[in-house]
Amino acid sequence: MKTVHFHIGPHKTGSTAIQNVIRDNSEILEQKYNLFPMDDPVIGEITKFLRKGDRISATGGLNQLADLCRSRQGDCLVSSEDFCGELPGRSRRRKPYPKLFENLNTISKAFPDIKCKFYFFVRTPADWLRSSYAQIIKYPTRFSSMEEYVEFLHTADLWDETLRKPREKLNPDFIEIRYEENADYSSVNALLRTILGYEKNLEIPNANRRHNRSPSAEIVPILEVINRSGASSDAQQLAKRWLQTCEVVPLTDASELKFPQWPVKAKKPGWLSPKFDELWERASTRGDYQEQPNILPDPFCDLSKFRTQLVDAPEEFPKGGRADMKNQERILRYRFRGLPETCYFLGLTISYLRRDTAYTEHAAYLFQRLWNEEYALLLGSLPTRWLISTFQTFLDHGVNENQRRIGAAGYFLSNILKAYEAERALDGLQPDRIYPSVTPTTKSGYVGMDRFKLGGTDLLLNTNALLLELASQDDRAGRVVQEFMLRTMAANSVFSRMDQSRIKHSIDNPQFSNCWSFFKDPRQYS
Repeated sequence: MKTVHFHIGPHKTGSTAIQNVIRDNSEILEQKYNLFPMDDPVIGEITKFLRKGDRISATGGLNQLADLCRSRQGDCLVSSEDFCGELPGRSRRRKPYPKLFENLNTISKAFPDIKCKFYFFVRTPADWLRSSYAQIIKYPTRFSSMEEYVEFLHTADLWDETLRKPREKLNPDFIEIRYEENADYSSVNALLRTILGYEKNLEIPNANRRHNRSPSAEIVPILEVINRSGASSDAQQLAKRWLQTCEVVPLTDASELKFPQWPVKAKKPGWLSPKFDELWERASTRGDYQEQPNILPDPFCDLSKFRTQLVDAPEEFPKGGRADMKNQERILRYRFRGLPETCYFLGLTISYLRRDTAYTEHAAYLFQRLWNEEYALLLGSLPTRWLISTFQTFLDHGVNENQRRIGAAGYFLSNILKAYEAERALDGLQPDRIYPSVTPTTKSGYVGMDRFKLGGTDLLLNTNALLLELASQDDRAGRVVQEFMLRTMAANSVFSRMDQSRIKHSIDNPQFSNCWSFFKDPRQYS
């Protein structure tokens, strides 16, 4: 009787290496061992339908696979770890591989005249969980520690519970293979010897090849930082891809950058009202010259090496003020503790650029390099307050007019938004509170500052549209604006409150029907 050998994984037990080796050596397996590896797109379709719970479509695909197997002269080998289900943690299902037996039963029923054998590698639970976590953290942002992952999954008696039904119902055709952690162990050899018999002298090139697509141990803590950050999902996924490809952007050419005069030498205008004398004094002295030590990194250093180094600092706030740069360095390390050193160095360059020192051009060049070469990690891990600080730095030290315009727009919008949200918090109003009224109910405290009915204005939309248009004019500063807007879109603020209140009160003013804050009905992206 023909036999189809199904290698079903699970994930993180050498499945990729197995599939690569049997694909590369299919002729040897066919001619020497009369074992036919099946490599057909229908296998991916079957696992996709099984994952969705669509057993009718899965059975249709299995019938096609069964016909293909019947057309082969010998036994067949099918390999896919997705026959178990999806890698635990990819969805909200807490039990690992809850549909394992149902999947195998569906397969068996589609091969009534063919014997099916299933091969499952059993790995020590602690090692399997650690490896699965390293793989899963590349994708969802639900977990930021191994402890969270283990707590999320129901892992007590992991394999005994997961394999109970297959052991009971499919024995002896459900075959468990012990997975070993030592470097000489080969999942490929273990599988083929189990199928063909240990007396066979295997002659498979690269049978000892190992392949691990999980991020390295030094990358995992950075991925955890990204998952804990308040960054947008777009920025988090970009940062994760960036870290895993280890991309190094060519060194920014300093000769292409033209730094503006700092501090700005603005002359007091003759028309300035005396009521602004004190404020002008504040503005004109914000860049006084300071003698400070140079603790900046070398301007031409390899910035990529800081990506995987986390800032280590005491948990107590440092003593001493920010005026002395050495004290400021300790304060910054405290602020950025647990974040990549890249973030700390951005904060350090900004701190220098808020002062007039002998190292302004040095710091300005590093600032431009960071936002040209390391923007993915910065956007995926920086606290929002440092996006706002970045806006001010582009305003003061942008190397072109577009950067300075973008910096100004981002700085003023973000700070006014911050002040407004702080005022609501001081008033004890919840950030997602729906407006009880659709028209203003109190007298304006600012004569001439017109107010509007709910759903009767394009003010917020136009503000965002103009900001996005400005952002398009420079990649470095523009990316920061985009990330701030993405975070704003996902947050509770005046923008979301205006839109959600309009929905709650069923307001649809034809003149302003499409004037959502981001020109898109929030029910489509919430």
